[in-house]
Amino acid sequence: MKLLNWKIILLVVLSIAGLAFLGQRVWNNRPSDHFFDPMDKTPVFSFKDQTGKVFSSDELKGKVWVSDFIFTRCAGQCPMLSQWMRVLQKDWSGNPDFKLVSFSVDPDYDTVSAFRQYANDLQADDHQWHFLTGTKDKIYETIQKGFHLTAQKDPQGTPGFQFIHTTRLILVDANGMIRGMYDGQDAAEVEKLKKDIRYLMNSRTKS
Repeated sequence: MKLLNWKIILLVVLSIAGLAFLGQRVWNNRPSDHFFDPMDKTPVFSFKDQTGKVFSSDELKGKVWVSDFIFTRCAGQCPMLSQWMRVLQKDWSGNPDFKLVSFSVDPDYDTVSAFRQYANDLQADDHQWHFLTGTKDKIYETIQKGFHLTAQKDPQGTPGFQFIHTTRLILVDANGMIRGMYDGQDAAEVEKLKKDIRYLMNSRTKS
């Protein structure tokens, strides 16, 4: 009788453990509360990256990607945003289906050579992380009208704080649709971004 009781207890414990494991897997494969249905399509663009080569939105078709908006002289939030992007590069290192795209909000200063040095300092992989610059009119049109985000010169800005721009990290799916916006100054939101990237990448693999 005692042996039978132990077998029942063991069976119950294993069943609970199995359900907990399954529940954890289901939770891990769910998006965060910042993930939303596709609503806005990312704009069409074509700019030079840190290698001096033209990089366009066509090269992102079928890829999951994250974008941010920075400038190399920034003494505010940009270094933090770039470090988060560096973390994402490490997480998905060598995966050709995941890309990172950083747009300059100070393209007059952020030339190809300026971005070359900035990318080198971050140990950016030129095949995975692209720093884009071009004419100010085209860059601002892409950010303001394409992404519907803030990017403008601050008339009262001091050195290192010359521009007002979004600190959001933008998650885009393989169809070019924006699926989430995350505050790059909030570590908890960046964790949600990581979760949603995994969800999109897993969904992409299964599709």
